[in-house]
Amino acid sequence: MSSTTKPLRWGIIATGAIAQHFTKDLILDPSKRDASDVQHLVTAVGSRSVASAQKFIDNILSSSDSKDAKPCGSYADVFADPNVDVVYIGTPHTMHYDNTKDALLAGKHVLCEKPFTFDLAELDELIKIAREKKLFLMEAVWTRFHPIAYAVQKEVFSGKYGKIQRINTIIERELTDRMVAPELGGGALLDLGPYPMTMLLLQQHPDNKSHASPSSITGHMVPYARTGVDASSTWIVEWKDLGVAVCTASMTTVMSLERSVIIQLETAEIHIDFPTYRPEGFTILERPSKKSPSEGEKVKIKRTHVDCPIPKGAGRGMEYQADEVARCIRDGRLESERCSLAESRIVMHVFDEVRKQGKYPVTEGKAGPPKGL
Repeated sequence: MSSTTKPLRWGIIATGAIAQHFTKDLILDPSKRDASDVQHLVTAVGSRSVASAQKFIDNILSSSDSKDAKPCGSYADVFADPNVDVVYIGTPHTMHYDNTKDALLAGKHVLCEKPFTFDLAELDELIKIAREKKLFLMEAVWTRFHPIAYAVQKEVFSGKYGKIQRINTIIERELTDRMVAPELGGGALLDLGPYPMTMLLLQQHPDNKSHASPSSITGHMVPYARTGVDASSTWIVEWKDLGVAVCTASMTTVMSLERSVIIQLETAEIHIDFPTYRPEGFTILERPSKKSPSEGEKVKIKRTHVDCPIPKGAGRGMEYQADEVARCIRDGRLESERCSLAESRIVMHVFDEVRKQGKYPVTEGKAGPPKGL
C-alpha cells in the first residue's frame, strides 16, 4: 500500500455472496488498473455474529492489508466504529433503507447495493439526511464504472452516428430461492432492473440539455405463480424528442449469447459483447444510409469491433466504483456525477411505475408517499 495515499477505510455490512464479490475486488491492488491515486482498506466487517464476521475476514482478507479488520456481531457496531469512513451495504434489498439510514445517522458515507430502497419516498428521505449531514451517498451499480461503459458512451455522444433512436437491453439470470422470495425483495425487476439502465444514455445525452426526466413509462410484468414476484419484467421508457429504451429483466430464461444490448443510432448500431455483466468489447455496425433497404436489396454493412480488454488481475469490475467513491469523498463531493442521485431517483420512479402497472404487490415504503419527480 502506498505510504503517500491515505486509504479509505471501509466497513462491510453483511457477508453474503455480493459482499464477498465486492470485497474481493476492493482489496485488489489499485496500481494494476492505473488508479495509484486511491487506496482501500477494510477495517470492520458486520454480520449477525462475530464468528461469521471472522470467517469472512479469514476467507477473504487474510492475505491482504485488511487482514486485521474488526469482526462485528452487529451492523450497529460497524456504524459506530470510529475507524470506518464509509460503509458498503450488501444486505437483502428489503434491509437497504434501514441499513443506509442507520449508517448516515451515524455519520458514515454510504455505498449501497442496488436498489437503494423500496420506493422513491424512502430514497428521498435518505438523500435529505445525506445532504443535511454532508455525507456521500451512492447506489452500487458497478456496470456504470466499467471501462467499456465510458468507451460506449464516447461513441454514442460523439454525434458521428446521429441521434439515439432506440436502446434494447436484456438481462437474465437463473432463478433461485432468494430471487423468488418477496420478503427478500425478490423478483426480476428489483434484482436485475438497475443493470438494463443503459437507457440512462438518453438521460445523460448532450441533446437532453434541460436534463428532462422520462416523458412516459410503460411496464409489463409476468408473475412467478408460487410467490407473486415478477418472473420477468419489460418496460418501455421514452424521452420526448430524444429516443426510446426497451428494457427486459428475467429470471426464467438464460442470457442471450448475442444482442443482449443494442443501441440503435441513425446511421449505426452498437452491440455489446457477451457476457454483458463483464464484456471486453463492442461492435459498431454502420448503415450505408439512413433509409431502410428495399426488399431483396443486398446491403453491405461495415463492422468495426472495439476491444476493451479487462486489465490483468482485475476482478468483476466492482473495484472501479470503489475508486469513484474514494475520489468523491477525498474531493468533498456528496455524490458522483457518473451515478448521480438524480438518476437514482429516475430509476426508482421507473420501478415504482412498472410495479404499479404490473400489479406487483407493492407496499408503500416506510417514508410515506413519494414526492415524485
